[in-house]
Amino acid sequence: MKKVLIVEDDINLGTTMTGSLEIRKMDVCYSDGKGNVFEIFEQFQPDIVLLDVLMGGKKAGFEIAGKIRTKYHTPIIFITSLDAPEDLKKAFSFENIDYINKPFNMMEVLLRINKLLSHRSRFNVVENYYQLGDFAFYPEEHVLKKDDKRVHLNNLETAVLTVLCKNINIQVSRSEIITIVWGVDDCKIKEGSLNNIISSLRKRFSDEPRVKIESVMKVGVKLTMEF
Repeated sequence: MKKVLIVEDDINLGTTMTGSLEIRKMDVCYSDGKGNVFEIFEQFQPDIVLLDVLMGGKKAGFEIAGKIRTKYHTPIIFITSLDAPEDLKKAFSFENIDYINKPFNMMEVLLRINKLLSHRSRFNVVENYYQLGDFAFYPEEHVLKKDDKRVHLNNLETAVLTVLCKNINIQVSRSEIITIVWGVDDCKIKEGSLNNIISSLRKRFSDEPRVKIESVMKVGVKLTMEF
């Protein structure tokens, strides 16, 4: 189930979008933008963010996006009535984003969500799995499938692989992985555990040359896949 964070100060629009996505079996968290959105983001850990730009008379959406990008590469779709060249330029100065002008229909939103998520992670939004070479990774089942072969992963293997799949071909800092998976502030105490999980996952993909897990000590980890 894909997790979507909606940040929209128009409550009617926000609740309408929430309902439409929930009908399509997405896990949605809605914020009207008045609280600490970055804190909500970190607690919810969405797969994608639908972010209103103009809130409370300010271009708060750009500020929120900037805060997110200090730590995360999560896809963001800006939703706004602004269409001035400087606003478009500002929006596209962020990596891994899309931009939708109001008014819009939900089909457009869904198509853009699918496009961003598909491009980023090869995620099948219908059957909820990541395609990794000849393997299909089902996070909810903790399983890797290849033909008739099923490989069961433990909780930590599943959690780490999910983070890497959401950021495929992008280096993710070790501290970000540890914070998400183990929920600890002192990342050093889990460095050894993360190394063990990475080693285990490499063995899982040992017979799939298109999938590689690259790790640089004190820097980050990257799941690389040749499409």
